[in-house]
Amino acid sequence: MSDRELTLNTELLNAELPSPHFADTAYLRWLYEENPYGPAVQRGIDRDGRRVAHYAVIPQRYRDARGLVECAFSLNAVVRAGHQREGWFSKIGLEIYEEAAARGMRWVVGVSNDRSVGAVTKYMGWKTEGPLPVKVCRPVRRRRQRVEHYQVDRAFLEGPEFERLAAGLDDSPAVHFTNCWTVDELRWRLASPHARYTLHASDALVAVSTRVRHAGIPLAILLKLLPRDGRSGPIDSAPIIAAICNHHHAVAAVYAGFNAHVPVRGVRPPRRLQPSPLHLILRRLADDLDQEALRVDTFEFLDLDAY
Repeated sequence: MSDRELTLNTELLNAELPSPHFADTAYLRWLYEENPYGPAVQRGIDRDGRRVAHYAVIPQRYRDARGLVECAFSLNAVVRAGHQREGWFSKIGLEIYEEAAARGMRWVVGVSNDRSVGAVTKYMGWKTEGPLPVKVCRPVRRRRQRVEHYQVDRAFLEGPEFERLAAGLDDSPAVHFTNCWTVDELRWRLASPHARYTLHASDALVAVSTRVRHAGIPLAILLKLLPRDGRSGPIDSAPIIAAICNHHHAVAAVYAGFNAHVPVRGVRPPRRLQPSPLHLILRRLADDLDQEALRVDTFEFLDLDAY
C-alpha cells in the first residue's frame, strides 16, 4: 500500500473514529502490511480529493477439532459524515469478501456496534452471536500463585524469554474455532504501535493486559488468557487476575468475551457504565460452509482491535 493510501485512510479513520491508533500512519502500516499471514484486503473511495469510505479485512488463522482454517478479521469500516447514505460500505464490502475468498479465506469474524449490527446482518450476509459479555473482576484473595510480569517492548518481543513464554500457547484442544496464537502471531499482535501491554505468566496461564483510568479509577483490562503447554480447562483465572490487578495497582479488572478453557467470573457493570456493546458477528466466504454451524470457542479483546 502506498504512503498516500495509508495517509488517506488514517485521516478518515481519525476524523470519524478518533483514537490514539490513528495519530500517524504507523498503526495501519503495521496492521495492513506486517501481518505474518499476509497483507490486508482493503478498499477506499475518494470524492473531490478526500477519502469518504474505507473498509478492510486482515488475514487470520483459526483452528477447530479438524485443524487449521484460513479466515479473516473485519475492521475499520468507516464512511465520512455526510456520505453514509451513498451505499459505499455495501459496495466495497462485497468486493472485499470476493477477493478474500479468492485468496483462500473461508470465513470472516468481526464485531459490530448497536448502530450497525442490524444492517450488516440484514444486508451484508452476516450472522450475530450476540453482544460480548462484559465483566468487572475484583481481585480475590486466595492462596497466592507465583506470577511473573513482563513489560512488552521490542527488546522483550525479540528476546529468548518471549520465545519461551509463547511456546505451546497454541496447543490447547479446540472443539469449535479459536484463534491460532502462534509465537509469530502473538509477537506481531503485541508489537501494535501506540499500545502498552504487559504479559503475565503463571504455571498454568499466560495473560496479556493493559492499564487504563476510568473517571480517575485505575483499571486493568484483561486482553487474553492463554493456557500453557496444551492444558485444557476449566483453569481457575482468579489467581492471575488478582496478580494482574496488584501489578497495575488497579481496583478491578475488566474483561469482555468468553474463553472455553479459562472461565472468568465477575459482575456485570451497570448499563450506564458500559461502553456500547460489541456484537460478535460471523460470515462465511466459502459457499460450501454452513454459516449457521459456525461457532467460536474463545474470543477476547486481543482477538479484535480494541486495544
